[in-house]
Amino acid sequence: MSKADTPPAVETNQQGQTLGRKGMQTRQNLMSAARRLLDVYSPVELTAVSIAKEAGTSSASFYMYFEDIRDILYALAIDAGADMATLQEIVDQPWVPETVLEHSTRLVERFTAIWQAHRQVLRFRNLEADRGDPRFEALRMNTYVPFIDKVARQIVATCPPDKQRPTLSQAFALASVLHAAMERLATTDPAVVARYVGAPKVNEALAHTIQLVFSAGAPGVVAPAAAAKTAAKAAKAAKTAKAGTKISKA
Repeated sequence: MSKADTPPAVETNQQGQTLGRKGMQTRQNLMSAARRLLDVYSPVELTAVSIAKEAGTSSASFYMYFEDIRDILYALAIDAGADMATLQEIVDQPWVPETVLEHSTRLVERFTAIWQAHRQVLRFRNLEADRGDPRFEALRMNTYVPFIDKVARQIVATCPPDKQRPTLSQAFALASVLHAAMERLATTDPAVVARYVGAPKVNEALAHTIQLVFSAGAPGVVAPAAAAKTAAKAAKAAKTAKAGTKISKA
């Protein structure tokens, strides 16, 4: 999420009163309480009473700072989006063909760690965005688009010299597919992943896939050297087949 797209900082409570240090602290305490409860309960099971009790305050205090449960989940989703924005720091580093796998591995590990820290909130954000809530959809896109754009530009910049460089639109499509794969795997219950292949192998495979995309060049285009090699093999095969036909007739 870029600074320009970040929702404005909350400066007042639900009654329009300016938040002072104590008010900001109470609001943060309620958000921290909600995070702790999300380790045990799903977002749809949260209540103002349970959050307020966990925070050591009253439900009336909860409604001083948040309109409802969706509102506090929206606030938590903003924090999750800010963490996701830190992925751009990895993408912004110099990538060259020799370091693509190293950077890809770090990117996957960081992406997975953020999802582990905000799993319930991010899943709720995506669910509500899919259901058509414009606020949650804006949060999702403000996180997705800048990240995908940066990855796309790295795909173009890091293209090996022996491959045809993809256009930016082609690279954006490739980056979108990579992001979708990363997110889908990150949403999977860690217990399920551990029960089968395990997170390390999944992350390794995903980093390898990113490396392949970075090294493949433009989609659907065969590099000149590879095309020439393929043509030579085809010509040789045709020549052998023709010779075989002549022998057969003889």
